[in-house]
Parts: sequence; C-alpha cells; structure tokens
Amino acid sequence: MKFVLKNVLRRKARTLFSVLGVGLGISIMVALFTISDDIINQFRQMLQTQRGDIIVSQGNVDEIESRVETRYVERLKELKGVKNVTPMIMAFLRTEGNFGQSPAILYYGITEDNPIVRHMEMVQGKPISDDDPNGVVFGETAYRIVQEKLEKDKQLDINKPLSLTDLIQSPGFAQIFGKPDNWDKLNDFQKFQWVTGRLKKLGIHPDATATETDEEYQKRTGKDPKVWLRRADETDQEYRDRTRALDPVAFPRGVDPAGDIGMKQNRLQLTVRGVCRTGVAIQDAAVYFHMRAAQLVKGMHERVDEERVLDDKGKPVRGEDGKFLVNRFPRPAMASFLVVEVDDPKEKEAIAALCTQISGDVDEFKNLRATPSSEVLDRYSEINLIEKFGWVVSIIAALAGALGVLNIMMMAVLERTREIGLMLAIGWPKSRVLLLVIAEGMVISVLGGVVGVGFGYAETLVARDYLNLDGLSGELNLERSLQALGLAFVIGFLASLYPAWRASRLTPIDALRQE
Repeated sequence: MKFVLKNVLRRKARTLFSVLGVGLGISIMVALFTISDDIINQFRQMLQTQRGDIIVSQGNVDEIESRVETRYVERLKELKGVKNVTPMIMAFLRTEGNFGQSPAILYYGITEDNPIVRHMEMVQGKPISDDDPNGVVFGETAYRIVQEKLEKDKQLDINKPLSLTDLIQSPGFAQIFGKPDNWDKLNDFQKFQWVTGRLKKLGIHPDATATETDEEYQKRTGKDPKVWLRRADETDQEYRDRTRALDPVAFPRGVDPAGDIGMKQNRLQLTVRGVCRTGVAIQDAAVYFHMRAAQLVKGMHERVDEERVLDDKGKPVRGEDGKFLVNRFPRPAMASFLVVEVDDPKEKEAIAALCTQISGDVDEFKNLRATPSSEVLDRYSEINLIEKFGWVVSIIAALAGALGVLNIMMMAVLERTREIGLMLAIGWPKSRVLLLVIAEGMVISVLGGVVGVGFGYAETLVARDYLNLDGLSGELNLERSLQALGLAFVIGFLASLYPAWRASRLTPIDALRQE
C-alpha cells in the first residue's frame, strides 16, 4: 500500500486535479440527493402527523384537488375497526410573490380531534378548538413572516382579530399579494373594490368576505342599517351631516366601535388563537383554520348557489312577478379528504381490508378511494422521477470524474513503461502489475469520493442559507454519502481496468526499450 501511495503522490498536481474531478461529480450527487431526500422526508413526516392510518379521498383525482362530502364521516365511523374519522382541508392561497420559500400560502382546515393537532407544540396561545370555530393558529414560520411584513400597529397578537383585508393592504405584503401602481390615489371605495377582487383571485370564496345582510345587522345591533351604516362612497363630511351621531375619523369605515353600531361585519370573523411548532418545515409555514372557517374560505361550505335563467339570446328571464328567474343548486359541506384512524395501526392486513371495503363499495361509498397513509406518496410518479433524475445527473457527473481517472492512469502507465518493464523483468507477475494500477486508480477515486462528500455537504449548507431553505435539516445524509463513496469506488475500478490491462500486457523487453 505504501508503494501505491508513493506512486499516486509522484505527480501531486495531476493527482489533485483528478481527485477534484471525481470529487465534483460526487459532491453533486451528495448535494442533490440530500436536498431531494429532505424535501421528500418533509412530505413523509407530514403524512405521518396529519393523515392517520387511512386517507379517504375522491376516487379519480389527487388528494390536493379532492372533494369529499363530510356526510361520509359518521358512516365511516360505524365500520368495524375504525377508531375515529375527521374531515380535513388542505389548500393554497395563490400569491403573486413568494411567501417565505413557497409560491403560495398553505392552509389547513381541521377539527380539534385531527391527528395534526396532537402533534402540535403550542409556542403561544392554544390549539384549534371546536368551541372556537373562528380561531386561527399560525405555524411559527408563517407567524414570523407575517409579523415581519405587517405594520407595527397591525401586527398579530393572541386573541386579536385577524383581518384578511389588513393583510392584503399592508405595504409589506405588496410583493406577495400585489398592489396597483395608483394605490395611493384610490379612494376608500375603490380600495375596497380592489381588495375584494384580490381576495377572490387568491382563491377565497366570496361568501368568506361577504358582509352581513341588513336583517343580520339589525338582529345583531338592534339598529336600522339605513341610518347607522356609513355608505361605501360617502365622504366624512357627508356621513357626519347625515347621522350627526358618529365621528367618521374616530370610527373609520369597517370598525364597530361600540359593539352595536358602525359598519356591517364580515360573516367570517377570525381571531388569532395560537402559534404552533410541528417539527415539519412545510407545516410550520402553514396557517390552521377550524374546519368550518376553512370550508367558507375554500368554498366547501354547505350552501345553495343561484344562477339566473337565460333565454336563447343569453338574456336573463323574468317571472310573472317581475323578478329574475334563478336555478338553485344545493352544495353539500365538503372536505379535501377524510382522515381515518383504526383501532390497531400495526394490523396492516386489517387496514388493507378496510381500504378495499371502502374503495370497492360503489353504493355506499360511491367514487371514494381509500389508501393507507404510508402508501399515499408511492402513488405520485413525481417522487420516483426525482429519484431517477438524481441518479441520472449523478452518473453523468461521475462519468466526467471517471474520464479524469482514466486519463491520469493512462498517462501514468505510459510514463512508467520502463519501470513496469523492470518490475516484470525481476519477476513481478502480470496479475500484480494489474492490481497495482487498479489500486492506484481506486485510491484516487476514493480520495475524490471523500472530498466530494465534504463538498456536497458544504453545498447543501450554502443552499440552505443562501436560498433560505429552512426545510433542509442541515445534517449529513449518511446513507447517500455511503452510496457516493461506493460510486467513487466503482468509478476507480472501472476507469483503471483498461490502463491496468495495457500495463499487464507489456513484455519486459519491449517495455525496457521504450524511451
């Protein structure tokens, strides 16, 4: 071995560049797989904390696009072996710019008995409660992002109302939600119209931002809304002259100062109740609503949609009473999917049997698909694609390093032809010469592999800090590192075979004649 190392270090600069060439390919493999594995593991952890033992979704779409009627919850609870069933919404608010690392804001709709609540560590406040359907819990990352972007007087606090309108209008959120160039020139009514349109564009259902009706306002306050409410296009002076009761400066539009007078309230009144830590980066950057509030935001709440009847020319049709005729479409309460927990999670056969029963019952559970939570990710071809892509890139990079090893070993054999001939002349068998050259090539490759693992780990840390990828663990991926070293070992062996064969084929006389 000492003789092998001596030969490797004979041309230090050339050996160094060969080691770096192999190391570069290995580092790409380590960094690429460390990042992809961490991302996939985040999703796997998310499944373990939120989806119980079985996920029941719409049969012909992915879970993120799924819609399942919540009426199935009680029926599923009656099945033998089922411990609990909870509805859940998982959705995104579409944004103009990134919210932290994500191009959208992830939000959940859950009930207090959802598995994800049991895995929450409350940093502040309290978790989601069925007794508080308007309560909102922020993941600690999401809370930090929002606090950094809100003006000081509008920052979040426990038990403080959460205004979606304030979020969108805040200057710090201009990049995330967008804002017209002439914002400062718009009057209050125009700003109200723009914000309403923006909320709709974000994917928030109009019912979530609708204000209470005159009847609902009068029932809540006991006041005639035609007298007390400030009109949307009314100036401060016009409002003061008309009512002579409220100071529009002290009580601006949208505020209910005395609890019984002022503007109409939104039907959805949200309040910040807590900040949580889940240990999963994706979920720590999410916002958690109660199921009922999330249904309203997503448009999955029970309601009746109306659509005007149109004639052949596309014009609305009026009835005998002069009112427009409408078609009414009942919409049942929905969830993205249902989370099923079984009596004994270790009984894989029982779980599989339940999945078969639910998926195969075309009468009672029509168009539903039940999948063990441990197998949900396996259905996504994108996961396998990431794995295959990583190997393709790694092998291409490794081949580049192999060419470097092949080149240096060929040069070493040519330069040491006379030396090899002398070895053969004094009695070295050809197999020993063969092993010598292979060993030298493998030493170079393995050194490159060690350097590559170090470089790959450093590249991961740089990506984590520079790209703000908080989801990366920052730990060395030991399994991938060992695979990388194994690949380096194979590179050294294969790249040294031909030069070693050439060296072993030399005859002592021809080798000693070589200049």
